[in-house]
Order: sequence, then structure tokens, then C-alpha cells
Amino acid sequence: MKVLTRWMAAVGVSAVVSTISGCAWNGGSASSGTVAGTTSLSLTGKVFGGQQPVVGSTIQLYTVGVSGIGSASTPLIASPAVSGSGGSFSITGSYSCTSATQVYITATGGNAGAGPNGALSMMAALGSCATLQANAATTFININELSTVAAVWALAPFMTDYTHVGASGANAIGLVNAFGMANSLVNTATGALAAPSSGVSLPGLKINTLANILAACINTAGAGSSQCSTLFSATGATETIGAGLAIARSPGTTAMTSLYLLGTASPPFAPTLTTQPNDFTLAVSYSGTELQGPYGVALDASGNAWITNQAGKSVVKLPAMSSGFASTTYAVGGLAGPRGISIDRSGNIWIANTGGNDVVKLSSAGTALSGAGFTNAINSPVAIANDSAGNVWVANFNGSTITELNSSGAASGVSPMSGSGALSFPTSLAIDAAGRVAVANGGTGAVCVFSNAAVLQQCSNDGMLFGATGIAVSSAGNLAMAGSTTGATLTGAFTLGTTAGTVNAESPVTGSGLVLLMAVAYDGAGVAWFASTSSVPAFKGATAVSPAAGYGAVNQPQGIGIDGSGNVWTTNTGDNSISVFVGIATPIAVPLAMNVGP
Repeated sequence: MKVLTRWMAAVGVSAVVSTISGCAWNGGSASSGTVAGTTSLSLTGKVFGGQQPVVGSTIQLYTVGVSGIGSASTPLIASPAVSGSGGSFSITGSYSCTSATQVYITATGGNAGAGPNGALSMMAALGSCATLQANAATTFININELSTVAAVWALAPFMTDYTHVGASGANAIGLVNAFGMANSLVNTATGALAAPSSGVSLPGLKINTLANILAACINTAGAGSSQCSTLFSATGATETIGAGLAIARSPGTTAMTSLYLLGTASPPFAPTLTTQPNDFTLAVSYSGTELQGPYGVALDASGNAWITNQAGKSVVKLPAMSSGFASTTYAVGGLAGPRGISIDRSGNIWIANTGGNDVVKLSSAGTALSGAGFTNAINSPVAIANDSAGNVWVANFNGSTITELNSSGAASGVSPMSGSGALSFPTSLAIDAAGRVAVANGGTGAVCVFSNAAVLQQCSNDGMLFGATGIAVSSAGNLAMAGSTTGATLTGAFTLGTTAGTVNAESPVTGSGLVLLMAVAYDGAGVAWFASTSSVPAFKGATAVSPAAGYGAVNQPQGIGIDGSGNVWTTNTGDNSISVFVGIATPIAVPLAMNVGP
């Protein structure tokens, strides 16, 4: 939270003033009276379209907007640079910026060899101005289609076009981490795929393929070419960054995936996909040896993922991708088959220690705060959630009850609660903005809703869902409960309802991508994301926003979560890995306890 506080203070109203006033101009160069606290920088680089230098491209630097998602960025160069021979450009003493802002660079227009192309636009996510200030003398920037794909996919949740990339103080850390993700995909100094850290697999084939699709238009004489016409017809864009953004936002539609064919003629980047993909999502995979039966996942305010290692009897912390997945394992004494995990508003980690019949509390540094664990009214706990008052709610699978603990681990006077026998093998719970607790029942397929005062309000069932496995609540109070339908053949399905206790008429919802659903999470736009057997389906209400087979490829995921950068995380028990789908969702405030009541 200290990092978040410092950043929020830096990008508040005062940051807007200092960013603008920090750009002092005199005929296109920084004036001699540079504003105190800022530094004039010198940067060099090249612009390439595929493997061809781009001459005559306009180079501009921007700092991100600070008044909300998609807010206007601030251009830093009064008289933008222009790429010359070999695509080279130099920005010398022509701008200054504050150390608090994230900076990106764009190249628009120019000639990649086929003639002037007004539809050409590319970009690279550079990161904090502080880093540029410290390393300006040795910084070289390579702007090409690869850097563009990395920037656009990572920044898509914060972006409406290349002049509008921003966030507010509430999710500024998410934007910072998104810049880090872009640089973890492509090295802006070389313009090539980044060298992944140990255990990390990057979606290199897809990145190269997407870069080739953009290059097909960039290496022509502009919008009148057949390549640009095909790209813009499918995406509705008029320039190539906009086209990339359209693909990133609708990565599973046939119109977008069919663009695969556009990038197959003499592709400048290799190796590539050899067949048209199911979707154009970019998923980073991590499979470190410390992962042993990864199960639950919870995201903290800094973007770190905390994962229960069911078979490893431990908890693993994976920093935001900007840190390269330098994981830390906490082998806390007494952990036995931990499953559920959550984070309170103070950043403490709460673990449903299934095999130990207790709840374990850790500090944000991973230090045990609960001694041997809280055992009050706990019986095979499998799921856990925090409300805004510091209370902890636990689903006891074998006890067919739920338990309410205060922040010190003491059980409420009415715990354990069975709802007068209505609860049956509860598997998951979620809390809404009013503090109501929605419980998924594995035994009956019903959802039961308790008030924050622990009073059962209602239990509802669509009559067909069986073996409920996960539940999530949106900011609007809508709920989605994952499970299967009954019958000779089990089919993945989910129930839609509200925390008022009602079940929607279209329930249960089924589809080809819904196979053995194990978990669900809502993003900031009310889209429900599911952990299915081999993919991640996404639905807005009962309507799929993912392709029929779901997004991407996962391996028997047990947990799913969404971070402040709009990345979707899954814990894959089938191959002991973690998948991170880059910038595919609408960001939410993390941890989840920030969004709930009472």
C-alpha cells in the first residue's frame, strides 16, 4: 500500500500541473529555464516497418493521462522529431518530464520503402520518466511492429487510441504494471522478443504473427493498398495502432482471426503460427518448480499474485510480470492442502487450510500472524473471503457450514452457520458491495445469500445446476455460479442471479467452451471469466464474449483472478503452471476486499 500511496500522490491533480509546466519550450527545444525537479533528456532510436527502415516518420513522446482510463496523454515535444536515413531519429534537449509519469513513444506516417504511408503508426512503451532520466545517455529505442503489439496488448485496458492512454489514482499501479508487462514481452532497445526469465514462456509465435499482420499494411503506400484495406475493413480503424487495439479488444472474433492470412505473405518476423488461431489473446505461462498443485489465486494492491500450493503445502507469491516472475515460496508451518486464499484491505493474506482444518493468516511480507492457525468453528475450509469491516468468511466443505471470523481470528457467536440445514457442501463464497455473502453449494447446486449480520436471506436454485464449484459477484450485485448440469453426461454450466437471492430465467447457461468449470471471476465491466478444463470462456450475462471454445489454452485450472492491469490469471493443476492473459479484461480494484461492504 505504501507504493500505491506514493504513486497516487504523484499522479493526482498536482501531477497534471507539474507535467504540463515541466515542458518548457523555446523553438522546439527545452528552454534554458527548465522547471525545477525535471530533467531534459536525449534519446536516440530507429523506426522499422518489418525489416525496412521508415524514413520521414513523426516521432512524439507522451506521458500518460491521469484523470481516468483512456484520459488524454500529454505530448512532450513541441516540434516532434522526424526519422531520417536508415530510420534513425534523435531527440536532444527538446523535452523534459516529471519522474512520476509513465512515458511512451509513437512513430506516425513515413515511408517504409513503398511510398509515403499516412496510415502507418507504431509505438513502444518505455516506462517511468525516472528510468529514462537515469539512463538517457545509453537508451536506444527500436520502434517496430513487435514493440507496437507488446504495448497495445498490455495497455489496451487503459487506451482508446495512441493519444489517449491513462488511468486515475485508483488504478495507477495497474497502469505501471501494464508498462512493465509490455517490456517483458518485447525489448524496446532491440525491437525483438524479450528474453524470458526462468520458467516463463512467452507467446512468441502469436506476437510475431500479429506483428506481421500490421507490417502487411505498414510496408505499403497507405490506406489505398489492398493490405491496409483488408486490415481496416476488419478492424474499423484508419491507422495501424488503432487496428492493433481493435484486435486486442476482440481477439476471438472471426473477423480478427481471419487476419492471420494477411500476415502470411513474406512475413518479416519468424517463427509464426502455422494455422489460423482460435483467438489472438496473448498468454504468458509460468511453470516454476515451486508450483505443486497450484489452486487458489488472490491479487494484492501491487499486482502480486498469491497462490496456494495444495500439493506443496505452501503459498507462492508471484510479483507482477514487470518483475519477471521472481517468485517467493512461503512454507508456513502447519499448511496442509491449502486451497482458498484472499487478501484483506490491510494487505494481510488469509488461507483456507483445508487439510489442517484451520485458517492461516500471513502478513503482506509472508510472516505467519495466526500462530498454529485459527480453528474456531472450522471444518475442511475450502474457500475464504474478506469484507470491508475486516471480517473473514469461510466455507466449510465437510461441515456444510460457513464461519465468520473477526480480524483477530475469533469466530462470531453464531458460527458455524448452516442456514438451518440449507447449506450443503459449500465450495465457494463471494461478498457484494453491501457486505452480503453469496455461497455456492456443491451438494445442491443452490446459491444461498446471507446478510453481513449472518442472517440467511434466501436460497435459490435453477433446478439443473449440479456440483457448484465457484461463485463471483460483480460490482452491480450480479452473481455467476459455476458448476455442471445433471444427467447421463455432465456438461459445464453456470447459474446467473443477484445477491438479492434471485436466479435469472436464462439459467443454467451452457456452451461448448464450458467444460468442467472450477472457478469464476468478474472484471470491472461485469464480464464473468471462467476457469474451464482447457480454456477461459467469458460471458456478459448469458452472452458469450469469447469464441465458442473459450480463450487461449490452459490445463485443468482450479482458480482464476483478475488484476488491476486487466490481466486474467489461472492456476493450472494439470501441468503445475500459471497462465496470465495479457490485458484482456477490464481492470478491477485489488484486492477484492476493496470492492465490498458493509
